[in-house]
Amino acid sequence: MTHRERAAFNAGIEAVWQMALTTAITLEVRDDAGRVQNQAAVAALQALAEGARDLMLRVAAEATPADPTP
Repeated sequence: MTHRERAAFNAGIEAVWQMALTTAITLEVRDDAGRVQNQAAVAALQALAEGARDLMLRVAAEATPADPTP
């Protein structure tokens, strides 16, 4: 993976992370935030954001022979 490809991938992952957290926060502050469906949605969005962040860090830390810089 080239540096440019890695940067584009990380930008996409960053967008997913931000959207998931923004949506989770929006659901948490709603009047009906105590409903089980909303709590489940918030938990799922937080897990998505965490997984995306972990994926971004893992890909950023890997180096390929064609691109030896992490």
